[in-house]
Amino acid sequence: MAEEEPLPSPPLLQDKWVTIQKNTFTNFVNQQLRETEHQIEELYTELSDGVKLCALVAALQGKPGIRGMKPNPKNRHQMIENVTLALQAAKHDKLKIVNIGAEDIVNGNGKLILGLIWSYILRYQLGKTEIPPKQLMLAWINAVIPECNITNFTTNWNNGRALHALIDYCEPGLSPNWRKMSTSDKQGNCETAMRLAQERLGVPIVVSPQHMASSDLDQNSGMTYLSYFMKLNSCGYKATLRDVNQLLPSSHVTNFTSDWRDGTALTDLVQAVGGHIPNQSPSTGVIESTQLAIQGARDLGIEPILSAEDMVQPQAGHLAVMAYAARFINRPAMKLSAASYIEVLFNTVDISPGSKTHYSLLMKQGNPRLHSINVKVADPNGNNVPTTVEWDDQPEATGLGTFIPTVVGEHQLKVTCDGEMIRGSPIKFNVGRSKKAISFVRREQGIVGDNTKLEVLSEDGNVADVHMTYTSPSGLSKEIALSRSSSGRSLSHSFVPDVVDSSSSGEWKVSVLQNGEHASGSPYTMNVIKPQAVKLCNLEGGLIGQPFSFTVDTSEAGKAELQCLITFSGQAVPSTIERTGEDTYHVKFTPSGPGTHLIRPMYGGKDVRAEPYKVEITDSNLVLTDGPGLKQAKINESTTFWVDASQAGPGQLNVHIKDAGGVPVPSTLRELQDKRFEVKYSPAVIGPHSIDVEFDGKRIKHSPFTVNVYKDPKAEVPREGVVNQPLVILLDTANTEKGDLSITINEGRVPVTTKKLSKSSYSAEFIPSDLGQYKVELEFNNSPIQGSPWYVNITAPVVKTGPPVLTPTPPPVVVEPPTPPPVVVEAPLPLPVQPAPAPSTDIYAVVKPKSVRASAAKPDAVPTQYARVGETRSFDIIGKENVTVKIIDVFGSNVPFTSTPTPKGFAVNYKFKYIGDNWIHLIGENGRPLKGSPFLVCAFDPGLVVVSDLQSHGVINTPSHFKVNTLKAGRGEVTVLVDKGATNCEVYSQSKGDYNVTYTSTSNGVRNIDVLFNNLPVPGSPFQTDFGSPPVPATLQRPETSANYITPAISPISVTGSGLHIAEESKRASFLINPFGQAGQPSVRIEGPHSIAKTNIQPIDSAEGRRYEVTYVPVETGIYNTYVMWNGRDIEGSPYHPRVVDSKMVKLDGDWYSHVDEEGILSLQASQNKRLLFDVSRAGPGELKVTGRHLTSGSPLQCTVSEKDVYHYWVDIVASEPGDASIDVEWSGFPIPKSPIRAAVVASARATNGYVARPPQVVLSGFGLESAVVNKVAEFYIDGSQADKGSPGVILTNSRLQNLQTNMVAVGESEYRCSYTVPESGIYMLHVSWSGNDLQGSPFSVTALDGNSTVSSRTSDGPDKITVRGDGVLPGILATYNGTFYVDTEDAGKGDCEVKVQGPKGDVQIVSSLQGDRKRLLQCQYNPTEIGLYVIRIRWSGQDVAGSPIRVHIFDTYEELERFNNTGEISMYMPVEDAPFQSSIFPQPAVNGKKSKSVPHNRGVRMSAAMSRSYTAGAKANQLSFTPHRGYDRRSYYIVKENGPEFISAPAQRSVFIADK
Repeated sequence: MAEEEPLPSPPLLQDKWVTIQKNTFTNFVNQQLRETEHQIEELYTELSDGVKLCALVAALQGKPGIRGMKPNPKNRHQMIENVTLALQAAKHDKLKIVNIGAEDIVNGNGKLILGLIWSYILRYQLGKTEIPPKQLMLAWINAVIPECNITNFTTNWNNGRALHALIDYCEPGLSPNWRKMSTSDKQGNCETAMRLAQERLGVPIVVSPQHMASSDLDQNSGMTYLSYFMKLNSCGYKATLRDVNQLLPSSHVTNFTSDWRDGTALTDLVQAVGGHIPNQSPSTGVIESTQLAIQGARDLGIEPILSAEDMVQPQAGHLAVMAYAARFINRPAMKLSAASYIEVLFNTVDISPGSKTHYSLLMKQGNPRLHSINVKVADPNGNNVPTTVEWDDQPEATGLGTFIPTVVGEHQLKVTCDGEMIRGSPIKFNVGRSKKAISFVRREQGIVGDNTKLEVLSEDGNVADVHMTYTSPSGLSKEIALSRSSSGRSLSHSFVPDVVDSSSSGEWKVSVLQNGEHASGSPYTMNVIKPQAVKLCNLEGGLIGQPFSFTVDTSEAGKAELQCLITFSGQAVPSTIERTGEDTYHVKFTPSGPGTHLIRPMYGGKDVRAEPYKVEITDSNLVLTDGPGLKQAKINESTTFWVDASQAGPGQLNVHIKDAGGVPVPSTLRELQDKRFEVKYSPAVIGPHSIDVEFDGKRIKHSPFTVNVYKDPKAEVPREGVVNQPLVILLDTANTEKGDLSITINEGRVPVTTKKLSKSSYSAEFIPSDLGQYKVELEFNNSPIQGSPWYVNITAPVVKTGPPVLTPTPPPVVVEPPTPPPVVVEAPLPLPVQPAPAPSTDIYAVVKPKSVRASAAKPDAVPTQYARVGETRSFDIIGKENVTVKIIDVFGSNVPFTSTPTPKGFAVNYKFKYIGDNWIHLIGENGRPLKGSPFLVCAFDPGLVVVSDLQSHGVINTPSHFKVNTLKAGRGEVTVLVDKGATNCEVYSQSKGDYNVTYTSTSNGVRNIDVLFNNLPVPGSPFQTDFGSPPVPATLQRPETSANYITPAISPISVTGSGLHIAEESKRASFLINPFGQAGQPSVRIEGPHSIAKTNIQPIDSAEGRRYEVTYVPVETGIYNTYVMWNGRDIEGSPYHPRVVDSKMVKLDGDWYSHVDEEGILSLQASQNKRLLFDVSRAGPGELKVTGRHLTSGSPLQCTVSEKDVYHYWVDIVASEPGDASIDVEWSGFPIPKSPIRAAVVASARATNGYVARPPQVVLSGFGLESAVVNKVAEFYIDGSQADKGSPGVILTNSRLQNLQTNMVAVGESEYRCSYTVPESGIYMLHVSWSGNDLQGSPFSVTALDGNSTVSSRTSDGPDKITVRGDGVLPGILATYNGTFYVDTEDAGKGDCEVKVQGPKGDVQIVSSLQGDRKRLLQCQYNPTEIGLYVIRIRWSGQDVAGSPIRVHIFDTYEELERFNNTGEISMYMPVEDAPFQSSIFPQPAVNGKKSKSVPHNRGVRMSAAMSRSYTAGAKANQLSFTPHRGYDRRSYYIVKENGPEFISAPAQRSVFIADK
């Protein structure tokens, strides 16, 4: 199968083409998947796991699915398997997929994914064909709407007129005024047509009207949309069938495949439009019959698309036959000579006066009526001889003509049709005396070089003395040698004229004589012509839309009628023939498109030559170019561009490249395929280059091109960095041409701030938030610069192997700390005059905390000091000389300090802000360091120590383990004390910063565990673990085979470990099984909400005996069921129900960078509440915990967590003092991303204690902070009325770091209106500052769209105006539930609607579609699969609509639903661990008052509950209410059932789902 594909390597001509094609193909895929549960939003990524790709291929093939596909692939290997299955399934349909592998799809290769979808469209949308689909589609379109003269699938469709013509053809009257339509409103025309096609013809809008009207519309998108008019059983398919059947008088076709394989349908169609097909015998084959019909159509000017052999094949596609059949529709029957309709059979031998003479007329069916045929017989004097014709009623009518001549001499028989003489008329014949002996057949025309058979017949067999002579126009006579037939009754001769006399009439005289006398009808004349002598001149190529003419010379060909048939792409092109001389003609026509036009001249009804002449029509304006080599190039590097001349017709392509000095640049030109070329060149000098592209000797559009040749800027990228501290990249653009510089860190996930340092130098700064390797990519003009990418290793701040070298000058790049320090004291300190107690020759310093002193005699013995971050430290300087003090932090920056006099010298006070190794340098008057200098002080933070895997319960005489991680806390020592050291404890280092702690409790009770870092307690210390004898004597469950079963004496089995209770998605969890010597083997099955976790059981042998460690990695969040069995039977307590969470899915509502500044710091104001909203909808069942502390004082922040709804928590933070702070956010004990969050607390807008206050009182508002429309004014407002006095600053930059003009107007006291206009769509950075300090959120990312795009705002015209209705928002029964509901947005204005359904076990798939004329009614459907609570959240432009979230309860039985509707009680069957439960308790009528009950959680935690009297329609009920306990699954609380004489018995196993408070 031949399939058109885009150029194999170049990108599309413009980036917008890619966007349009991607959107089109996404819509096409969703159209195919509309009957499935799948839909896609991001084409490049959502096919990567193969699930939706398999669904797409299955839908295209009409199959329910693809066998072997894994619906939930867990890893990359399974994703590749799924994609491979999809590709192989398509290959089974003989679809050729070239250079596309499964890994390309999994990796999200956008270009190859577009190519794959395009191959699907060609194969399944348009069918199998050996002919390029583009050619077939154009052939069909031009046949049905020939007036539109369509030559492409892009610009010809932009104005919408052709679309209206096409739909009017498919349904006549649907758009009758398309010829008069104005083309000024292109998008409006397209939108109207496409809407009509969707509603009336069922054509989906896979291309938006905006894109269809765009000049950037690509060919593949246009073909994809128009293919819906031509696919099998489409509107165009049915319309073509309709019109073809209207042409057929008696037969009827139902398709364009099987009905055309025997040639009958085509024969009928050719004859219906006036074509002549010779009579066929019963033995005529199918291929021969089809070939005769094709030839008959060619005689009418209808060129074939398929050969006869291809047309009869079963695999012939419908589109080729449909396009061919359509060529018969919109063209009038070709006006042919009468000979095409009528044949005359007339024997002119031996006609004598008075004898009745007969002739026959044969007329084909469906041609001119009988009364339009006129026959006349004229005698030698010109008088008419009466004649009559009698017709029969056969399908091919035959008329028998009769006349009686009365005089001797030459007569003429004339036959006309509608006044036009038929071919061969008039027929001349001689009437003489009767000569019965011989007769002969007249030949009216002969062709030079062709055999012309002359035959003489004898009725009585007497052919003696018969002679035949011919005389040429020049008078040359020659007798012909006759050959006798085998019967002896006839003579024959094959006459081959070999000359043509151009000076005579071209008539040859033929005489037949017997015994010297002329036979009847002898002599007669025969016109001899030489068609091959016809000459065509001036056939050189022409241009589209301009008249083209050529000359025909027949001077050497004899006398005959000239005909000329001109076709283009199988369609006849109108032409005129003007006689300019006796033997010369002028033929004119107007080319309708670029390419080869075929000219078929005929002379005397015979082809001038076997193959038609070809005229090549070109249009250099249709040559397309693309590629980076036409825009910019890098010096001394090869670059490429592509030239597509496939639409421009035949011609020679030439490319000339010159540098800035006019020197030619060598280049290579290579044809890829079908007149698509690749051009490569390598520029050697910087500056503008000229590229001149010519086609067929003419410059193409936009040629010559100017290309900027540039040199890469220089970059200095550090190879190492420290976590949470800025890294600076220096860029030097000297000697570099103008261009676009792009800096990307970790594929764009890390923000970068750029600054212009000088005319040709820039800096780029980013802050790494995690340890590991960071990828730095630098591109100049979209090309990686030399050395890119770089990899920067980010380590903890404590990594420092020695003191820095003190130099008198600062390092070349100074990375400033987040807030400017106070003035650094670097001048020599004046020391007191009095002598120091030390020897006068010795000056020494004591670098110490208050409880440590160093020896003056041994200054080098001063131990390494540790200082807590934010804690004020001091040291003394004792001596009589001036001493210079310099304190350098981990970044090489100066640390501020203060000095105060002491009786012995000076005391220096300082504190460190950052974790890591800091150095104190003391320089004497002689410029040399004092002894022991520099002194090392390690800054640390015990608040960043993490303790994990610490269990709340333990087993005596069984080792307990937990971990301590100090990686982020700095350098120091870990100390662990169990019961103040009463219990032995081992601490050993597993890796840098990672410690394992092991201890064994030998007695019952609670163990207090102190964890210290540099002798300071870590968060949470002291910890507690409760030990007892092996808890809960877990014995094997009793088999229920006999009531008299006696429990065997077996040892208890213990199951302990955090993996029984809590685990994190995609991370290893574990627990231990201790059989205490019990014989047997354990087995474990762990079931998730929708998956089964893979488990590994590893035996561990120790002195205490064999134990088993069970490990598993959960792959989804939710409540799991862990079945622990011994010898195949559940142990008591099984199944366990661990909660699996994913802390990475806890998200701050909105963009993270909208809450922090450019340094990633959260701004707080002392004594004022800061409220944050966290979304936990995808984090699993857990508890949100937020703690914070001031780094300076260590005092805690006030952090309050409150529940907003099922999926969201409010977090309120109040700081009590200014300074730096740290906020830890955890979900069920696991830190969320970005935790701990750095915060800066300010007291006012002024600087306080060395911290620069950020101006939170400045208020920004307006859409211009987020979005803009190209060439339209965007506005926003700055309100600084509540801030300290200052002035605003606004800078707007584009992606090329160019500043754009902004306007600012004061509209009040410290209030300003700012405006700007962007010239093109894209992303812009808006920097807003106040008194030189960037405001929170600055720089803002502004998305600019073109004028036809919809700008989505966070605000809405009215979420309260949206209504929701339908069965899907009402309670119901699972077995019969209808999950359909409707969201009516008719009155809500513009906005984005988001619908999400959360079920008992997570997100629920929802299928939605727009309904109604205005597409403002959203139909949603979900299919619940289990009983429980379903929460439907509907948001309009980010805001909940009225009533959202909606809680829907789905029950198991009708009784439960009725109870809920009547009483509000929610009780459902569900397996539980311990005792039976129910949610409401129905009492006897005698029970009164209030009672106190107790409600246990499934984890055994009891909570208080109150029972209150409520009244129902039938009975009185006491209903329980309680507050769910935080930290447990909010959907699985159990109510204790009380049995007693006053209560009615209730079902044994019941539970209640609690959605929120």
